[in-house]
Amino acid sequence: MSTESDFSPVPPGSPVPPGRADHGAVAEPQPDLIAQGRARRRAAQAQQAEPEQVEPEQAFTGQNFAGQGFAGQGRAEQDRAAHVPAAGTRPDFAEQGHAAYDPPTAPRPDFVEQGRAARRRAAQAAMAEARPEPVEPQPEPVAPSPVAQDPVAPSPVAQGRAARRRAAQAQSAEPEQDFAGQGRTAVAVDEAVDEAGPRRTTGAVDNPDGIPLAPYTIPEVPAIGWDPGTSPRRRWIARGLLGAVLTVQAALSLRLLAAAHPDEAATMVAGRQQLDHLLHGTTVTTDLVERVQGSPWLYPPLAGAAADANGIWGTRLLSLGFALITTVLLYSLTRRLFNERVAICAIAVYAVLQSTVVTGFYAAPESLAVLLVALAAWATVFTARRHPALALLAAPPAALACAVAYSAAFALPALVALAFACARPYHRAGPAALRALLAGAGTLVLLLPGGTLGKLAGWSPSQGNTAGSAGSILLSTLQWAGLFTVLAVAGTIAYARREQMNEHDAPEKDPVPTTRGQRALLGTVLTVTALLVPAAHVWTGTSGALFRHLAYGMLLAAPLAGVGLTRLVGAHFRHPQLGILVWVALLALGLEQSALRYQNGPDSGRLLAVLRVHTEPEGRYLTEVDGLAEYYLGGVSKPEQWISSRTGTEYRDAAGVQHHGDDGSVAAIRDGWFTVVVLDSTAPKATDRALSDAVTASGNYRLVAQFTSPTGDSSTYKVYLKH
Repeated sequence: MSTESDFSPVPPGSPVPPGRADHGAVAEPQPDLIAQGRARRRAAQAQQAEPEQVEPEQAFTGQNFAGQGFAGQGRAEQDRAAHVPAAGTRPDFAEQGHAAYDPPTAPRPDFVEQGRAARRRAAQAAMAEARPEPVEPQPEPVAPSPVAQDPVAPSPVAQGRAARRRAAQAQSAEPEQDFAGQGRTAVAVDEAVDEAGPRRTTGAVDNPDGIPLAPYTIPEVPAIGWDPGTSPRRRWIARGLLGAVLTVQAALSLRLLAAAHPDEAATMVAGRQQLDHLLHGTTVTTDLVERVQGSPWLYPPLAGAAADANGIWGTRLLSLGFALITTVLLYSLTRRLFNERVAICAIAVYAVLQSTVVTGFYAAPESLAVLLVALAAWATVFTARRHPALALLAAPPAALACAVAYSAAFALPALVALAFACARPYHRAGPAALRALLAGAGTLVLLLPGGTLGKLAGWSPSQGNTAGSAGSILLSTLQWAGLFTVLAVAGTIAYARREQMNEHDAPEKDPVPTTRGQRALLGTVLTVTALLVPAAHVWTGTSGALFRHLAYGMLLAAPLAGVGLTRLVGAHFRHPQLGILVWVALLALGLEQSALRYQNGPDSGRLLAVLRVHTEPEGRYLTEVDGLAEYYLGGVSKPEQWISSRTGTEYRDAAGVQHHGDDGSVAAIRDGWFTVVVLDSTAPKATDRALSDAVTASGNYRLVAQFTSPTGDSSTYKVYLKH
C-alpha cells in the first residue's frame, strides 16, 4: 500500500497509481481549482439561458395532445444534475464554497410543458363554447420539480443522455401512435343519429398520455313519466282504476231517485205495446209510438221488457248497463289513440258529467245510441293500422245508432272523419281517404231499408221538444259542459302544438311519428261534435233534450279532455293538485246538475193523484204530458183513451167535417168531446196557446188543479175537467 497522500503530485512521465485514477488526477502542473469551478458554473448558466428547441414532430397544433415532454424531462433532469457531481469524481470544494455564499436561484419552470397545457385548455374551452358538453376537470399546470434544487443531483449530461436513450427505446418498441388524431377524436361529437338507437356522443376527455379511449353513449333523456312499454303490473293497475271509475259512475246514477219522466213513461208504454205485437200479434193502439224519436222496433221493445220485469227501475238499470259499457269502450279507444294515463283521465272526467250521469239512468233511446256510437268509434280506431276495407266494420254500429235515436246523426260526420284522421299516421292520404269513404258509404247503405235514411234527413231537434231562446240554450250548455269543453279544447291545442308523454298510439305498439297537422286534425275531429250539438239547438231554437244530446259530443271529446288533464298535471306527475282540483270541480258540478235535472219539472205525483180520481173507463183524455197517465194509470184506463196533443186529434164534428192535428184537438175541445184536458207549459208554444184559448172560449171546462215546478222555473201543469 502506498503511503503517499492521495493528493500529492506525481512526477512527470510516471505511471498513475491505480488508487489515484479514481480521483481523476492529472499530470503536473496542478490546475487552478477555483478557476475551473467558476468556468463550470458559467457554462451551466449559459446552457440555461439558451432558448429551448421543440422538435417538429412534437410541436402542438390545434387539438394535439401528443406532447409527451421527453425533451423537457431531459432538460429538467440536467438542471437537477447541475449541482451534483458524477459518481466517483472528486468534489469541487471551491465551487461548493462559492455556492454556499451565493444566494440560491429560483427553480426554473418548464415553460414548454406549461405552454402545451395552456394550449390544451384553450382548445377545450373553445370546443365547450361551440357545443356544451360535460367536460372533465382540466389538469393543472405542471409545477417545476423541487428536485432541481437538490445539491446532490447526478450529472446533467449523463442523465439527459440516459433519458434520450430510454425515449428512443420506447418509441422503437411500441408502434407510433397518432396522438393528434386521438386528441381530435376525444373532443369530436358524432352528430349522426342512428334510427334504431339513441344518439352517440363523445365528450371531451383529459387524456394527456394519448391512451385510446372507447367512445361512450349519452342516452336520450325521456320526456315522459309513463313508460310506453306494457307490463302485467300496469295492466292490473289500469283495470283497477277503471273499476273504481265505473263504481263512482254507478253510484252517481243510482242516487237519482224520482218518478218516471214523461219521456221515459212514453217510451215504456210504446215499448210494451211493441213487444206484445212482436210476441203475440196484438194491435198497437197508443199514439205514443210516434213520440219516440227513433225506430219503434229497436229500443222501445227492450225498455218494455225491462219495465215488465221491474218497472221503471228495470228500464233505468238497463240504461245504466249501457252507460257503463260505453265508459269501458271509451277507455279502450283512448288507450289505443294515446296511452293508459290519458285513458284513465278521460273516463274520470267523462263519468262525472251531468249528461253521463243522467243519460246513464234515463229510460230513453239515447242511452243505447251513445253506446253504439262508442262502439263505432272503437272499431274505427282499432282498424286504423289495417287494410282500408276493414273500416266497414264501423258502419253497422253507426247505422244502428242513427236508427235507434235520430239524434245520433250529430256524431255521424265525426265518425266518418275519424276514419281518416286516425289512419293518417299509418297510411298515405289516398288509403286514409278511402277508409273514410267506405265508412260513410257503408253507413248510408245500411240506413236505406225501412226508410230510415229519409226519416233521418227530415229530423230536427225541435221535433217534440221544448223551444228555447239562444241565450238560455247557451247558458245551459255553459253550465252543463262548459268546463269540460274548455278542457277538451285546451287539450286539442296543446296536443297539436307538441306531442308529449308518448301521446300517440297504443302502449303495446311501436311509436309512430306524427306531424302537427295530423295531430291538429285528430283533435279537431274529436272535439267539434261538442260544439256542433249546442250550435244545432241554437239554430233550431230548441232547448228540450239538450242534456241528452250533449252526451254525443262529450263522448267523442273525452279523449282530448284526458290529454288536457294530463298536460295540466305535467310530466312525472309534477302538479297532481291541479288535476285533482279540476276533477273535483267537475264532480261537484255533475252532482248538483244531475240532481236538479231529476227535480226539474212539476210534481208528477200530485198530478197523477188528481187524474186517478177523475179517470173513467169510457172517458177520453187530451194531455200534453205524454206517457205519465198511460204508464201509471194503466189499471184504470187503457192507453188508447189518452190522446197526445203533440200528435193531434183525428175528429169529425157534428157537421161531418173531418179535422186533423191541432185543428182536430181545438174542434174537439170546442164541442166538449174530451172528459179531461191536461196542459203543460213546456209543450210547443203554438199548440199550448191554441189549446188554452180553446178551453177558455168553449166554456165547457173548469180548472181543478194547477202545479208549478218545485225548482221555481216556469213550467206548470193545469188540469181542466168537463162540467
